[in-house]
Amino acid sequence: MSLRILACLMMSLALLATTAFAADVVSLNKGSAAQIQAISPKIPESLAKEIVAYREKNGPFKKADDLLKVPGMTQDFFEVLNPIEENGDLVHDPDAEPLLAPSKC
Repeated sequence: MSLRILACLMMSLALLATTAFAADVVSLNKGSAAQIQAISPKIPESLAKEIVAYREKNGPFKKADDLLKVPGMTQDFFEVLNPIEENGDLVHDPDAEPLLAPSKC
């Protein structure tokens, strides 16, 4: 009986750890302005709202460089967002390797 309880406890802890890890990943195509604003270091509220407004008007972001079309987006904020294409979505994953800055050529 105690083995069963231990197994359930281990599974619960594993699920909790997975959920906590996934909470840091923010979809830039589905996340609210508040979720985008909470990305650390802090994204300004005005920029988070512009990201949401831009995607509502123009559709989901298909590639990372699409974010550079958002009014108020700077290279610094782009680097903070570090947009990663993942499963057909564009996400901020704090554990992802930083992207190289887009070429200015």
